[in-house]
Amino acid sequence: MATFSKVQLASNALILLGDEPISSFTEEGAGAVTASNLYDSSYLSMLSSHRWNFATKKATLARLAAAPRNEYKYQYQMPTDIVMLITTYPTSTYRILGDKLYSDSNTIEIDYIWTISEDQFPAYFVKAFEFFLAKQFAIPVTEDLNKADFLTREYEKESRKARYADSQSQPAVPIQDDPYIRVRVV
Repeated sequence: MATFSKVQLASNALILLGDEPISSFTEEGAGAVTASNLYDSSYLSMLSSHRWNFATKKATLARLAAAPRNEYKYQYQMPTDIVMLITTYPTSTYRILGDKLYSDSNTIEIDYIWTISEDQFPAYFVKAFEFFLAKQFAIPVTEDLNKADFLTREYEKESRKARYADSQSQPAVPIQDDPYIRVRVV
C-alpha cells in the first residue's frame, strides 16, 4: 500500500489542476499558498462527508465526576481525535456541547470518525481526496470556473467509487423476515 503525506496529496491535486507540483507548503506561488491554507479544512470536510469505514473508531467515553447543569444526568469527555460522531451504545438521547457529550445513560460507547493520518488512507480514498482538493484549489489557483466545474464533476465520480469501495469492508445487512411487513404485502 502506497503511503502519502499532506504535501504529496496537495501536490497531486495541483497537478490535476494543471499547476506545478510542490514539495513544501512554504514554497512561493499560488499553489503552495492555497494548499497550505485550505488543506486542513478540506481534510476535515472530506472525512466528515461520509461515514467512512476505514476512518471509524470505537471508544468507551470517560464519565466526568461533575454532574451537568441541564436536563441530562451524566456528562462524558469526547475523544480529542473525533471528527464526527456516528452512533452511541446503548442507543440513547444525547447532546454534544463543545467537547462533552451529555446523556442519561450511565455508560456510553461510541463509533466515530477520527483524524486518521494520511499514510493510512486506502487507495480509493486517496484518489477521491485528490479530486476534492483540486476542486477546492481550482478557483484560487486558476481563476477558471470551467476547470472548477469539471473538477467538481470528476470529484463526484471518484467520491461515488470511493464510497462504494468503502462499503465493501463490511457485509450487507440481510433483510429480516417480519410478520408485520408480510401482512402488508398480502
